[in-house]
Amino acid sequence: MGVTNRELKQSKDLVQTLLTIQDISYNEWLHEKHQQYIQENQDVVMKSLLHYKGVDEENKNKNI
Repeated sequence: MGVTNRELKQSKDLVQTLLTIQDISYNEWLHEKHQQYIQENQDVVMKSLLHYKGVDEENKNKNI
């Protein structure tokens, strides 16, 4: 079973409170987490881009 909206709200509220106590912006913290996740999964992004590029090149070659 997945997480409920209520559980998400409770977690978010707690994190926002903890960050506020530490004078940290929730949005800046969240942005940092997003960037961290992207960096940790950069290989997936690159593989996807290369695959897309390969498919795009293949389609161009078929049209010639």
